[in-house]
Amino acid sequence: MPQSHTDKASLAFTLPHSQGSLSAVLTIFSFYGMNLTKIQSLPIIGREWEYRFYIDLTFTDYTRYRQSIDAVRPLISDFKILGEYEQSV
Repeated sequence: MPQSHTDKASLAFTLPHSQGSLSAVLTIFSFYGMNLTKIQSLPIIGREWEYRFYIDLTFTDYTRYRQSIDAVRPLISDFKILGEYEQSV
């Protein structure tokens, strides 16, 4: 029986300052089976009420991970994949 592995990804993005914007993004990641392991927000200097979010997530299906990225793109801006990592078993 093959062993499954879990990959880790680090992402960064900004969201509009509107009610439920972060919740909508997290709901999409959850729907696609992403496991959020870290979230951090930092204010964007010079842009009042705007924050850059840094998240780490793990997943077992790379295709579903890429689908989740495509699904959240319309809701976010300044999106960057900071890294994708394979976790050793």
